Amino acid sequence: MSVIKDLHQITTDGALSFSEKVARLLEIGTEVLGLETGIVSYVHNGTYTVIQAISPLNEIVSGAEFPLSDTYCADTVNANGIVAYNDVDVLPGNSHPCYALYTLKSYLATPIHVNAALYGTLNFSSTFSKGDGFTALDYDYLLLLADWIGAEVAREQALSEIISQKNALEEQNALLNQITELAGVGTWELDLEMNSLKWSASLKRMLQINEKHEITPSRALQFMANKKVRNVYESKMKEITTTGNDWAYEFEVITDGGEKRWLESRAHPIMKNGTCQKIIGATRDITERFNTTQSLKQKTAIAEQALKARSEFLANMSHEIRTPIHGVQGMLETLCGTSLNEKQKEYTHVAMRSSESLLNIVNDILDFSKIDSGHMTYDVEPVNLKELIEQQVPMFRRLADKKGIEFITETAAVSDTVFLADSLRLSQILMNLINNAVKFTEEGSIKISTRCTKYGAGRYRVKLIITDTGIGISEEQQKVIFSPFLQAEESTQRRFGGTGLGLAIVSNIVEHYDGNVEVSSAVGEGARFIVAMTLDCANAGTLKEKIIADNNTAPLCKRVLSESRVLVVEDNEINQIVIKEQLKEIGVSVELANNGALGLAKVKSAIARKKPYDLIFMDCHMPVMDGLTATKEIRALGEKIPIIALTANALSGEKEKCLRAGMDDFISKPVGVSRLGDCINYHLSYKQERFKDPA
Repeated sequence: MSVIKDLHQITTDGALSFSEKVARLLEIGTEVLGLETGIVSYVHNGTYTVIQAISPLNEIVSGAEFPLSDTYCADTVNANGIVAYNDVDVLPGNSHPCYALYTLKSYLATPIHVNAALYGTLNFSSTFSKGDGFTALDYDYLLLLADWIGAEVAREQALSEIISQKNALEEQNALLNQITELAGVGTWELDLEMNSLKWSASLKRMLQINEKHEITPSRALQFMANKKVRNVYESKMKEITTTGNDWAYEFEVITDGGEKRWLESRAHPIMKNGTCQKIIGATRDITERFNTTQSLKQKTAIAEQALKARSEFLANMSHEIRTPIHGVQGMLETLCGTSLNEKQKEYTHVAMRSSESLLNIVNDILDFSKIDSGHMTYDVEPVNLKELIEQQVPMFRRLADKKGIEFITETAAVSDTVFLADSLRLSQILMNLINNAVKFTEEGSIKISTRCTKYGAGRYRVKLIITDTGIGISEEQQKVIFSPFLQAEESTQRRFGGTGLGLAIVSNIVEHYDGNVEVSSAVGEGARFIVAMTLDCANAGTLKEKIIADNNTAPLCKRVLSESRVLVVEDNEINQIVIKEQLKEIGVSVELANNGALGLAKVKSAIARKKPYDLIFMDCHMPVMDGLTATKEIRALGEKIPIIALTANALSGEKEKCLRAGMDDFISKPVGVSRLGDCINYHLSYKQERFKDPA
């Protein structure tokens, strides 16, 4: 905190010159960073010029020039950002052109920008290495110093470019001055023939100038805080003298009292015989309006950042939760395959259903975070909507039968058409809506019906209609029912549970397919949801047949499975137990490695013994060496062992990263025995051909 206080005192000390302020700031920088030397440089046409420096023996003097290429600052200019070498011997090392020229062992620098252009560098260095490295706080101090120095350099440059004008003000428009005094507006008049400027008393007060002081055109320009703004102002003033058009401009000024303010100035040229003789204008203070606008922008940015942080948090939490769920479901699945009495089976099935419910909640959170961050992906594949509905119905029909609810389906409208869509996303729509219907209906019926209308060449307007006789939805709730976290009233939420994300996910998926969701309901009278989507028709012939054929690989025989060697690289002990039991059930021989480095060592050893692994399941996030690095190292050995990513990270882009690293497939946790079996069946199918008598 004392550093910030010192910086404030220096920057607000009007008695200090620019050079003195920079020297004081460099002293603070060397103390804070723990380095000996600090330099502000100017870089131009390959030449490095010292503007200000502080060093142990004052051997570096202002004005000293060096070829830029002979300095480490060449790296900073090329990087156009912070460059940090805490140990020059290690990085950049003795191959760097500057290594032999200087005895420096540590270096930290950043570019100085003036009016968005590179001015030079702010750098600190020492003859000893910074063993503990530089911290984020070091970088913050460095950038803070560079920003201030850049601003002061800009101001110094601007002041030096303005030619002082000392002509006295000649005329004063008394009437205009009185009007503007009442309105809080300052007026001015520029006489182009005499090159003189008159300011009203209210304008002088606005800029905190003594009313007795005279203002010249050049002095007026000095109040503008930015050189670029000043140049625009001057060019526009010249332009209106030829066009005769009025002009208005908003700009920042620094008053005589050192305050920053925003002004709006309007100018009107006085023309005579096509020549501009004078320009009159009015100026008002718009600081409050500007600050309000900036505050709104800042609040908007904070809100957007908060939304982003929320999405990232939800995604990270869902990822972390999936790992233990994998362990729970895997062990329950294994337990179900053992000898259990009826009571134990009942308890195990209850636990399995609970873990499935938990996984559904986590998947909802993950899908919502993908939608919220714009990372939701959609596959394009042939989908038979009638078959898709029939696949979902049995699970919900059993639940409905237990409650004595009639379950009706009408799919004739879509029975003859195959659409191009993402079957997983369409399943999510069905599961969320049917699940809600079953959850909120205690008696009566649930009906799923379809409609299909030709919508153009090869396009259809498809409707999914889910009707129930449940508790219904109030008119007030219908207004927020598709908003995340706001779907159910508190009492309903407590009674029926859920994440409050299901209908938000449905709405977003439907929007992707140029559709909408309508709800018709009243409290106590049930509800009807109508999902309308625009889908393209698929060629249901060769394309679908090929997909079916590709998925119908013959199961591997016991001999192939028992003689196959599978390596599982996984750091989580529970997951090790789970997948080992799962693969044991499939009939595969398993070896384990706790991290990527151990997995790589096992692969090398197996190759050396001429007994390479047939398949590798690789976790992605592990200590010592992660799965992506381990995969790249294994691929560098030249072996074409199938490597399958086995990870709890189901975020968008994770699969692509795994494939780019050299993996052959991707499975997200939790994973069941059947899915593992399908994966092994696919990747080891080539071994089946070696055995003539698969028994």
